[in-house]
Amino acid sequence: MQAAVGQEMVLRMDQTLRRWLPDAQHKLAACWLDAPHELAGGAGCGISLAALDRALAGLDLAEILPAALARAVRKRQLSFLAGRLCAERALAELGYSNGAVGRTESGVPQWPDGLVGSITHHGEAAYAVAAFASGYAALGIDSERLARPSAAQSIRSLCCTEREIQAWLGPRDDTVAETLIFSAKEAGYKAIYPLLGRFVDFSEFEVQALDWQAGRLTLAPTEKSGLLGRMRPFRVRFRCAGAEVHTIVSERGSLFVA
Repeated sequence: MQAAVGQEMVLRMDQTLRRWLPDAQHKLAACWLDAPHELAGGAGCGISLAALDRALAGLDLAEILPAALARAVRKRQLSFLAGRLCAERALAELGYSNGAVGRTESGVPQWPDGLVGSITHHGEAAYAVAAFASGYAALGIDSERLARPSAAQSIRSLCCTEREIQAWLGPRDDTVAETLIFSAKEAGYKAIYPLLGRFVDFSEFEVQALDWQAGRLTLAPTEKSGLLGRMRPFRVRFRCAGAEVHTIVSERGSLFVA
């Protein structure tokens, strides 16, 4: 099956891989990771980029990826490929073994009709989830490696509002909290972009509540967003595992105030 992307047609990555590597399925078996984002009624998985790189050693990825990625560095190509492989595996778990994930002109993943999903990746892994669109009004995931202490101030100034700094961070750098806020807003952006159809700045939403023990926080629109009174606050579930932070927005009801 193919998915249209403007005038470009995107083949399923797993099918394309098998054309170039007949034993691709066997090689990929050692690359898969468990899904860190829990999604009721949905499916998800992850893949190790290092393992994928070893499995595909010697293969020119430009031969199987969309033309827009032909000249990208291999790491970027691997990230894209890994994300699509995860998405296709999640779709297969839902019964869509021939479902392909395309791209819009702005590069946003384009899921088969009747389905929703989200893809994320960092320097070491990629993850994806998928579900039936009838079950979720907004869906977005993100995964991040814990920020290095040297990057803490940059994250704080880039994505945290003054209220967030005072309420959740304090005067000292807290790489876990800063990474969490960054990741939560990334997941939130992916969830609401299809609803708003525009870029969302980090300052347009802020953490209103945070419960470390329960693994959840609430993002609420700020005055700058122009969404006060129009969009309700929404929950972000999170999980800190080793050196990774995983976040997911999975709202079943409309985010807009009736």
